[in-house]
Amino acid sequence: MRELNRLAVEIGWQAAVEQVVPEEAAGICDERGPGFLYVWDLPPNSTVLEIGDGWGASVALGRAFARVIAVEDVVERARFIDLRARQMNLPVNAICADFLSLPLARERFDAIALNGILDSLPAVAGGPWEVQLRFLRSIRESLKPSGFVCASVRNRHGWDRLSGQPRRAGENDGAYVRSLPGYRKLFHETGYGAVRAFHAWNGSMDTAVLLPLNNSKALRYFVDLCNFAGFGWRGRIKQTMLRTAARTGLWARCAPEVIFLVEKG
Repeated sequence: MRELNRLAVEIGWQAAVEQVVPEEAAGICDERGPGFLYVWDLPPNSTVLEIGDGWGASVALGRAFARVIAVEDVVERARFIDLRARQMNLPVNAICADFLSLPLARERFDAIALNGILDSLPAVAGGPWEVQLRFLRSIRESLKPSGFVCASVRNRHGWDRLSGQPRRAGENDGAYVRSLPGYRKLFHETGYGAVRAFHAWNGSMDTAVLLPLNNSKALRYFVDLCNFAGFGWRGRIKQTMLRTAARTGLWARCAPEVIFLVEKG
């Protein structure tokens, strides 16, 4: 990261990425807006906080909203985000801070995006449940009365885990990863309001396809639209299983990666 930041000053952030981490360049330089922006319904003059920004995913938010605050807990990564945003002339400010002790003003943000943070918080005294409750309460205070949280999470009972499919590198069964009802309980106990859940069909890193888990008709329509039956007997079995999962409500409990949209309440 230090070498990347040094080069970013000299030759620009994108050229530095392509030189230092070429295997990651395509993903880092992808500036398409995340799919969840289409369900946010926020005006352009909004102020948004992104916690766990990674390589600078907040630049997509910077193109859509008047002000974006990006938080990272690694100082070199925060510097890279800041360099990238300034070179792109976007309204994104990066800060380095402990996710559990964020220096945030009350009722400041229209939306808070949690980029895979809720199920990967640092282990501290009190246990996973208490840590998640404390975190959600603290960021709730920073939301405006009409604000909301958008959280991408992994599902402990996702069908990828039940079927033994390969997981992403670094993924584990940490105590912070919960079932979808477990996440809903977390939001309820920390005072949040209405909750909407969307299955990130291609994974939380690619939110171009978001399926509303409370709408079985929409899920069945999506299955028919994909025409799995056209891929032979395996496709027909998959189509039947997905239609059954949609009809019975199993899909709403076993979707592997989910985007929650949670009102402050």
